[in-house]
Formats: sequence, structure tokens, C-alpha cells
Amino acid sequence: MLRTDIESVKIKDGVYLLKDPNGTNCYLVLGSEKAMLIDCGLGFCDMKGAVRKITDLPIVAVMTHGHVDHIGGAWQFDEIYLHKDDCRLLNDIQRSYIMRKMFLKGAEGAKDTHVSFSEFRNKPKPKIIKLNGDEVFDLGSKEIKLHHTAGHTWGSIALVDEADGIVFSGDNVCDALWMMLPGTASLEEWLPGAQWLYEMSLKYDVYWGHRVPKLESDYISQVIGWGKEILSIYKKNAKISKITQYPDRKDGIIFRTGNVHKKERYK
Repeated sequence: MLRTDIESVKIKDGVYLLKDPNGTNCYLVLGSEKAMLIDCGLGFCDMKGAVRKITDLPIVAVMTHGHVDHIGGAWQFDEIYLHKDDCRLLNDIQRSYIMRKMFLKGAEGAKDTHVSFSEFRNKPKPKIIKLNGDEVFDLGSKEIKLHHTAGHTWGSIALVDEADGIVFSGDNVCDALWMMLPGTASLEEWLPGAQWLYEMSLKYDVYWGHRVPKLESDYISQVIGWGKEILSIYKKNAKISKITQYPDRKDGIIFRTGNVHKKERYK
């Protein structure tokens, strides 16, 4: 049975944080004609029902990236928008019952979720509309502009809500930044998107996908600094790659030593 205890927090008039109990921050932006849901959680909670408690406007579901904790709830919607670089076999796996179950059992923030897994074996797959990362969505009275920020995944995007002064950044800059999973860009390729986000943070509030939702400019700058230090320490990609963390503190960047600098990308 779907959990219904999704906490709703009003950020600004017409903007809400929807806190999936499994650890993902999703966001809802209301225009006069449409509502945009940014990420849809792991998929064991009634995210669509949480939206319907707030608005009956048509829902445009846009994913910041293709990881299971952000797109696992996609089965609740007829269609979702996802960057083309995350529309691969990897993300068929990410949406799968097995991946969602593994995440739920292993994630620290999700262990207290009690569900009957058998209910989630055969859920419908939504239509996936591929994004280029430069689209503009008109919600009526508000426009949401997309910006491609390859890094945490190749298809990571940020969404800019100019009317409300907010950037929704996904997981591309954060504490304990994961840069070690399959489908991750190199740190060299991550850096421009991170620097763009820092510049935006001087004018906009930045909200990301987990834990304390708001990112401050100083912290974004610190993570960028760590990235630059890694690039200076590792002059080239290691031939035998290993996963490590820098700096040696719990909120450092976790990365593969063989994926620091740009290399030929598999198509």
C-alpha cells in the first residue's frame, strides 16, 4: 500500500517542497494553467496524491536526473520529461521494481518505510519525453527554464523559476556529492555546471534533492573548490580506477580516480 505521509512545506506562494519519506526532496510549482512536479521520489509513496491535495491543475512531471530515488515514482504519471542523456538502458533499470526495492532496503533515510513489495512488481511505465536541456515550460503566469548541468549524471538539469527567484538544482552540487556511479560525467565536465549554479545562487535561492533543501552560495563555492583541488592533484585519469573521497570528511566529493578528466565518451 502506498504511503501517504508526504510532508508538504510551502516555500513561497505557489511553490511547495514535497518530502518523500524515503529521503528525496521533490518540488511543486504552480502556474495559472499548469503545475510542474520536479522529481517524483522513489515510488512507494503517493506523490501524485500529494500533488492533488494542493492543486487540480494538469501536472507536468520533469525529472532533474535519472536516478531511482528521483524517478522511481514515474509509474504514477502518464508521461515524464527527462534529459536525453539519461534516457538509456541504465534508467530502465533505475525505474525497475528490483532497483527500488534495493534502494529502499539499503538507504539510511528509507529503512523505516514499511511496504508490501509485492504490490510494486508490475507498475506501468510512463511515456518518456526527451529533453535537450534548453527548453522553456510555460505554466501560465510563470515560465520554467531548463539548464543542462552534466555531472552527477550526464543528463542532470537545473530548472530556473525566475518569477519566484528559485533554481531547482537536483543533486549536481551538494554535500557528499556522488560522482562515482555509472552514467557520471568527469569532474572536469561537472565543473562548468557547478560554476553556473554558483553564479545563479548569487541572485536566486537554490533548492536541491535531499536533506536540508536549501543550498547556500558559500557551500556551493566550497564544493567547487574541492573539485578544482581534485583536478590539480590528479593530473590525469588513473589507469586502474578506484573510488575515493576528497576531502576526507563526510560531506566530501566521492569520485572515481579514472574519471577525473574528460575522456572520449561512449555513445
